[in-house]
Amino acid sequence: MEGKAHVVSFLKKCIEYANASIERKQKRGEIDDISRWEAYRDFTEHAVMEVEAGELDRWFPPQPDLLGEKDATSVDLSSLTHEMRSAWLTNLASPRPLTLIGTSSEEGKHNLAPYTSISIVSNSPPLAVVSLSANRHDRWRDTLINLKQTKHAVLNFLPASQKAVKVVEQTAQPLDYGTSEWDEFSVEGLESNPLVMKEAAFAILGQVIQEIDLIEGKAKLVVLKLSDVLVPEKFEADQPAHILCQHGLNRLMATPTEWHYNIDRSV
Repeated sequence: MEGKAHVVSFLKKCIEYANASIERKQKRGEIDDISRWEAYRDFTEHAVMEVEAGELDRWFPPQPDLLGEKDATSVDLSSLTHEMRSAWLTNLASPRPLTLIGTSSEEGKHNLAPYTSISIVSNSPPLAVVSLSANRHDRWRDTLINLKQTKHAVLNFLPASQKAVKVVEQTAQPLDYGTSEWDEFSVEGLESNPLVMKEAAFAILGQVIQEIDLIEGKAKLVVLKLSDVLVPEKFEADQPAHILCQHGLNRLMATPTEWHYNIDRSV
């Protein structure tokens, strides 16, 4: 549906462009080219009708099978390796917004690390949770160590661009504690708040109010009370946020934005 919606949107813009070109040529008296523009517009309008009617659905990826249409297969998660279990869960509960969390140590050393394990769990009061894990050597993430010390975090959400992807790849690398990703990879922060990336699409500021141990897991849930949202000038709350997301284990992608349907109630 997303790809089909993008095609329809593009074709309609082509029609708008053709109509504008015809109007300009009529005003200038350039009548020789008008018939070709009209033919292009008419063919494009016909293409839109065919796509919207479903006559060209074979050109697009097929819709997935539904549980009621095929015999369902049960996958026992406890029987899987960590890698295979991660592949299943991250692929199905996806895409997830990716955020680069900026934190600072007591000594003022700044850290920056990518996370997709974050979720807004309450609007009033504004609360978010993020899962912070230990590595295979039981060493906790620098982000968690810093949050224990200073409590403050900045959630940097990135635009969907090659430049942003490069920053994610760089900051995902394990570095010795005390080594700043900001310095190591020349990431710039705002003068007013150095934990806010200049290249962020927007940012949310938060403070730790609770830390929860996950049962049987090498991870902690950190609850953040959110205080401020930083957005570009003139950005409105109802505008779609075009940000970088992760689908599956390592596929970065843009937020799906074209196909949508507005329901009467929020969920």
